[in-house]
Amino acid sequence: MSRNASMKFKPASAGDTYDKMSECTHCYKEPECQAKEWPVHKTVCGMRKRTVAAMANAPSSPSFPPFFIRKRLLTDFIEVHECSFDSAFTSAIIIEGGIDNFAYERRAILVLLKYRPDCQENPSVAYSVEGCQWTADNSPFSALEAKIDREMRAQDAGYRGLLRVYFRIEDHVIGEAYPQTHMLGPTGAVHRTYVQSLDHTDWVSRVQKRVRDGLVVRQPDEKILMMQLGKMVMKKGKWVWVQLTAAQLVEYGYPSNFPGLLF
Repeated sequence: MSRNASMKFKPASAGDTYDKMSECTHCYKEPECQAKEWPVHKTVCGMRKRTVAAMANAPSSPSFPPFFIRKRLLTDFIEVHECSFDSAFTSAIIIEGGIDNFAYERRAILVLLKYRPDCQENPSVAYSVEGCQWTADNSPFSALEAKIDREMRAQDAGYRGLLRVYFRIEDHVIGEAYPQTHMLGPTGAVHRTYVQSLDHTDWVSRVQKRVRDGLVVRQPDEKILMMQLGKMVMKKGKWVWVQLTAAQLVEYGYPSNFPGLLF
C-alpha cells in the first residue's frame, strides 16, 4: 500500500483482467516488485480469480452493479483510504494496550462496509463504513503474510507485528495486513510522544467521517511527515488526488491555514 499522492485509479467499469498481478496492483505498485513477488502471490491471485468467476452471473441492478465492479471498487477504496485506515487501526491498538503488547496472532479487526449507489465509481466514496469491531483470529498467516512478517522483522528494528484486517461487503471479504512499527530515532521519539497525547477513542467515527466526506489523506512530499487532505477527482479518464483548497478546508470544518496531519 502507498501514501503516494500521484497514484491514479481507472474507473471500475473499465474491466478487471487477470494477467500477472494486474488485479493486485494495490499490493505491488512497481513492475519489478510484481515480478519478484509473483511466485508467492500467484496463489492469492488465483483464489480471487476463482471467486469472481463463480459470482460472474450474480444479479445486478443500477443501484447494485455486477460483482466484478464492486470488487474492484473495494480494492481501490481500501487503497485510497490507506492512510486513514492505518491511523484508525493504530489508534485501536493503542486503546488495547499499545503496539508493543498487542496479541497480533489472536486478534483482528473486521470492517463492515456497504456499497453506495451514488458513488459514480469514485473509489473514495464507493462504500460507507458501517462499523468496525474486534474479532478473534487464530488462523495461521498466509504465505504472503508470513513473508511480509519475516521481511519486516529482518529489515525494521521498530517493527512489532502484523495486524490483520478484514473488509466485508455484502457478498465478499478482502483481507489486508497492516504492519505496526515504531518510527525510530529522534524524530520517531517526538512522533510517538505526539501520537500518545491524542485521544484515540474516536478511531471508528474518525474514519467513518473521512470516508463519508470522501476526504483522502496523502503525503505529497515523502521527505516530509506531514500529510494533507484532498479529494479524488476525475481527470483524463482516471481518478486522481487533488489537495483541498483553503475554502474547501473550511467547508469540511478545518481552519483555512490547516498545516496537515501527522497521524
